[in-house]
Amino acid sequence: MCFDPKKIPMRHTILSLVVIQLGLIFSPISHAREYELGQGWQTGHYHLSGYANIEVINRFGIPSRLDLDDLSLFAAGRINQWINPFTEVELSKHTLIRQGGGATHGDFIVERFYNDLVFSEHNTLRIGKILTPIGDWNLVHAAPLIPIITRPYTTARGFAAYMSGVNWMHDPENGVSPDLQFYVQPDNEWFKRPLNQTIRNFQNVIGGHLNMPMGLVDKIGLSFQHGELIETEEKYILFGANGNKSFGKLRLESEAIISRFSGTVVPGTTRYHDNESGIFVLADYSITPKLHGILEAERYQDHTVNIPSRSTLAAVAYRPNAAMVWKLEYIHQAGVAASIAPITTGLKAAFSLLF
Repeated sequence: MCFDPKKIPMRHTILSLVVIQLGLIFSPISHAREYELGQGWQTGHYHLSGYANIEVINRFGIPSRLDLDDLSLFAAGRINQWINPFTEVELSKHTLIRQGGGATHGDFIVERFYNDLVFSEHNTLRIGKILTPIGDWNLVHAAPLIPIITRPYTTARGFAAYMSGVNWMHDPENGVSPDLQFYVQPDNEWFKRPLNQTIRNFQNVIGGHLNMPMGLVDKIGLSFQHGELIETEEKYILFGANGNKSFGKLRLESEAIISRFSGTVVPGTTRYHDNESGIFVLADYSITPKLHGILEAERYQDHTVNIPSRSTLAAVAYRPNAAMVWKLEYIHQAGVAASIAPITTGLKAAFSLLF
């Protein structure tokens, strides 16, 4: 596998972080637990795990390709009340084979890098780079854990999906009272993704999330976020809602967001709408305990695109065990793909594995 020499400085930074974590993890190696697929490696107070996601993409009218979409490594320590580090680094969007040639090298990215300060059984202060608590899907991070391959725009694109700063978490753990999170990013995101991975970056972000359990697996949630879009210098405020409900073998889930953008955009950029909004609904039916049929529909109005995206999706997912899943999906785009990450008509297949 080859890498662009221009990425070497970032690569060295990420490898340094991994070396620090691995040094912590393998120092008491004599206490290591026997490995089990999907459970990672446990040694004393330290844990190493990860996942891989391989995709075959056939978007109609675009050359097909085989991607190593994600190869992620998690390194964590639970040492004492004040020292509980966590790092996630990944190789992202590495094209292995492309129809007609021209494979694309992936990028090494720091997804998360933080430390937890545990003030009590129910209150934790997290400091560093985290997944922003918006809705439900943004926190369900690993590809093997989500029901379909293509994430809806509503779940990941119209807000700061990563936050670098402080995050207070309150979890009553009683299954009745809501859990709460509040976070502040006073400046830019740490370890920002390169332009080929995202065209939106955020600064001066503040927000919160309330999640109310409605039984063992059902829940509803509310989110808000305020910040500034760096590329256009627009300010925005976002409100969101999410929920899921099970009816025997059928599980329904949905998320919705609406944002209002303000301020004068920089020359060369366009704002067709002051508001950006999205909603998706997903139905997951358990045909057998291992085989699921899935339908999903989304409408998303990007504020930089005049006509909304209107996509529908049909998928099957086969999970032979808790650590791996095979997925096949067909997507139909009836509107206009958003500028932030195109969802276009075509097929996708994926194999995802937790290790």
